[in-house]
Amino acid sequence: MNDPEKDLREHFERQHLSPERATAILAAGREAAVQHARRVARWRWGGMAAVVTLALGGGWWMRAPGGDEPPSVARPAELSPDAGGSVTLATVQSGVMAFFNTPDYQLDRMALDHPELVAWMQTQGAPSELTVPESIDPLDNLGCEVLQIDGVSVYILCFYLDGVPRDETGEPMLGKKLMAVAAPDAAAGAPAMMKPLTLVHLITVPRDQFAGAPQAGDPVAITRDGQWGFATWAGRDVVYVVASPVEAERFREIAAHLRG
Repeated sequence: MNDPEKDLREHFERQHLSPERATAILAAGREAAVQHARRVARWRWGGMAAVVTLALGGGWWMRAPGGDEPPSVARPAELSPDAGGSVTLATVQSGVMAFFNTPDYQLDRMALDHPELVAWMQTQGAPSELTVPESIDPLDNLGCEVLQIDGVSVYILCFYLDGVPRDETGEPMLGKKLMAVAAPDAAAGAPAMMKPLTLVHLITVPRDQFAGAPQAGDPVAITRDGQWGFATWAGRDVVYVVASPVEAERFREIAAHLRG
């Protein structure tokens, strides 16, 4: 039987994380899962008022940038919209990696096309300036998430980098996050291993809640943390961050045309 926590610890060892750091990240992940379960329970109790579509999936943790403590990450129901606060690029990076690398993370909403998702996020307070760059506009969506990081609402659109998975009839398998692949050096007939499908995330943060925000018109800044790439730039009233756990060269190709 698979042991997700054992798998994660082995992954941390390959990333050269200390046992203390690995323990801290696992603890943060367990707490995030507990908080999310509480929110799901509240939503189901209030289901006469709203319908929430949730998707199950899996992923891996990566190293959080800067310091040994992950940022405070909560779901929208855990904090009021007026809680205030500010984020930095480092806390956004860390919070996004913590959320998407948590086993069985669940998104607020799923749809293949982003206009529906953008419209929904704007009902949740997303900036009206939120737009999708032309370079990732054609990609299929997985869904969206409104995540609270250090008291700030962070609006996230999730795209399939290589297209939505499809079944034998060609129908999209919306919500699928894992694919079966042969394990490296596996013997003939060995069972396949499950690998996360590659996603690209467009993260939007209100500019006045982003400490050290770039200026509108500044070049796109590319940073890297472990296997994740991040590209950051600013609009008039928002800061955009594109994030994806892909190799550096492919991420540079994604980032090269983010501003058209």
